[in-house]
Amino acid sequence: MAEKSGNFWGGFFVGAILGGAIGAIAALKLTEPSDDASDTLTDSPANAEQSRRTLEQKIANLNAAIDAVSQELSTAMENGQGDAES
Repeated sequence: MAEKSGNFWGGFFVGAILGGAIGAIAALKLTEPSDDASDTLTDSPANAEQSRRTLEQKIANLNAAIDAVSQELSTAMENGQGDAES
């Protein structure tokens, strides 16, 4: 039983050392600035305009879908099909 306890503590310390080393390397990699971030900063005005146009188009599509559903619901209510609560 004492031999198994020694193996446990040996494995525990080796795992702790390896885990700490891997964690330290990962932390260093995550804190390094990437080249992609600097590229997006230089293209920022063009990307912002493209994003704005895309967002405006999506908003217009959503508004059209909302209008269509509202029209469909009001037509259903006028025809008496909206009494699902009774």
